[in-house]
Amino acid sequence: MSRAIIIGAGVGGLTAAMKLAHQGWQVDLYEKLSVPGGRCGRVEAGGFRWDLGPTIMLMPFVFEQAFASVGKRLSDYLTLVRCDPNYRVTFRDDSSITLTSELTKMRDELERIEPGSFENYLRFLAKGRDRHDTSMERFVGKHFDSLAQFLAPSNLPHALRIGAHQKLYSQVSKSFKDDRLRQTMSFQTMYLGVSPYEAPAVFSLLPYTELAVGIWYPMGGMGAIPRALEKVCGELGVSLHYGQPVKRVVLENGVAKGVEFADGSIERADVVVCNADYPWAQKHLIDPKVSSHPELEKKRYTSSGYMLYLGTKHRHDELLHHNVFFGKDFEGSFTDIFEKLQVPEDPSFYINAPAHLDPSMAPEGKDALYVLVPVPHRAPHLDWKVEGPKVRAKVFARLKELGMGSIEQDLEVERVITPDDWERDLNLERGSNFGLAQNMFQIGPFRPKVWDDRIENLFYCGASVQPGTGVPTVMISADLCVKAIGQRVSVSPASKSTRSTASSDGPTLAAAREALS
Repeated sequence: MSRAIIIGAGVGGLTAAMKLAHQGWQVDLYEKLSVPGGRCGRVEAGGFRWDLGPTIMLMPFVFEQAFASVGKRLSDYLTLVRCDPNYRVTFRDDSSITLTSELTKMRDELERIEPGSFENYLRFLAKGRDRHDTSMERFVGKHFDSLAQFLAPSNLPHALRIGAHQKLYSQVSKSFKDDRLRQTMSFQTMYLGVSPYEAPAVFSLLPYTELAVGIWYPMGGMGAIPRALEKVCGELGVSLHYGQPVKRVVLENGVAKGVEFADGSIERADVVVCNADYPWAQKHLIDPKVSSHPELEKKRYTSSGYMLYLGTKHRHDELLHHNVFFGKDFEGSFTDIFEKLQVPEDPSFYINAPAHLDPSMAPEGKDALYVLVPVPHRAPHLDWKVEGPKVRAKVFARLKELGMGSIEQDLEVERVITPDDWERDLNLERGSNFGLAQNMFQIGPFRPKVWDDRIENLFYCGASVQPGTGVPTVMISADLCVKAIGQRVSVSPASKSTRSTASSDGPTLAAAREALS
């Protein structure tokens, strides 16, 4: 069999591994951590469990398609529950809106804030559906090798119609007059670490997806997704090597030939797939003499996150599963985070309380609260030993103002992650949670490809390459990567004994390949 080595057991790496194994490749996956998932992993302490990064599952059909592509059923590996209501947004004047997919309730919520807004909301959803369907068919699910391909006559009218050239917030403002509704229907770009004032209008597909397709929750949290992928990989014969970080990609005459580890040992392969964060990988895994990318220094990066993982002694029923709290200056906060690279004076934040739906996330009667505060990525002038405690204090002060001061007094367990930790522990360049930004000139053909133009047989998947960030999008990126391998690689059968002196000390999952029709 031909052999593939994959670097990184994030969602992208695991998806690529199972797809390649299903096609008959011998696949070895190497991960520096002791568990799968990358930024879609878990934090566990004192009987509490939290998702490490993403907490919201959108586009379940993408997950279903990924599992079906290797002859599996998603429902055999994950139990999905639809969240309703979606979440509650609390504004700085202490007013709030609860978003739901139930139209009658949603009408009442909208009309309470802006009379007459429900009809505009229906038109907003219709436009969002068009952008969603067109994007998935013509852009998100396709790879663009060049700008000319992106702007081809068959694509250009659709790109203009879905707002690839317009800004999201200005488009949302045409549908709603009240600033609170404008904020509510545009902040979702923060799922991608991008300002709604800079994101293309096409991202109105996000609130459409939430409200029409729904927000979903996999029992066990988002961390259950990589574990489900891991299980499929094991069933398909993938060898998973944990606790084995890769030092560099081995290159010979401009061709990727395998990977080297810290002890100098080498594993050889016909292709190498890099699921490590693309900008970080270019700096640390690839010889700059062969593939230098100085333009990455000029690229825009997404925001980072200051994270609090809180285990409380009691259940806090004043919170929904998903809760958003906006600060005073909505627009100014994005300017602070993305332009000035400073922490907003009055930061917005998000709280996830999964144990309300999934008792496995916390001991009985207790809560596992996940707090995400969007902050700038790492910068020389930001000292998170100083900034972190300030942010923490502001979060708890705001909760106290809202009558939830008991949360801080109720803490049993607390864990903190800062942008420094994101960079050090997960190899995320600048501690940027979502990789390269998805502004107008960093999407489609402007985004790194899933293959390396300068190095043969080296491929990429993940948030910083096409089509972009987000868990379902990363799975699509893995699919594009595997398709590119099929189109661009011509290999002869490789011997299973191509191992050199590298050991396989990490836990390995391997099983007889199932007969798949």
